[in-house]
Amino acid sequence: MPTRNVQYRSKIIANRTEYKSRIDVESNVIANNTWSHHLFLCCDDCGLCCLSAFCPCVTFGINSKHIEAGNCCVQAICCLVPIVNCFYLQKIRTQIRQMYGISGSAFNDFIMVCCCAPCTIVQEAKELKIKPGDNIARTW
Repeated sequence: MPTRNVQYRSKIIANRTEYKSRIDVESNVIANNTWSHHLFLCCDDCGLCCLSAFCPCVTFGINSKHIEAGNCCVQAICCLVPIVNCFYLQKIRTQIRQMYGISGSAFNDFIMVCCCAPCTIVQEAKELKIKPGDNIARTW
């Protein structure tokens, strides 16, 4: 019985730490009106980084699905078509930026996507992990 109690308490402490860190990150986004993760810190999450580096269409499809921008598979296939992919990547990035009230422009999103697409895909995925399914801009 004492081991179950210790395990239960450790889960509560772990959940409190995770919740607290999410609040800190979200308040930083609201205060600064910027992305919660820097563009070139994509290697923090090694699995997501590798997936986005070797199969960016998968991560892009998942991101599209999270913001309800269409069929996951169709979006992933569009990500594979040269030149067209830049426009689709920019479109999704702009939607995520507007959904969370992050400052920027569509032109800036386009330049970011053309220069470093895997890093932008990871940054978007991390942003969607912070507050999944929330379609309300965080500008208040």
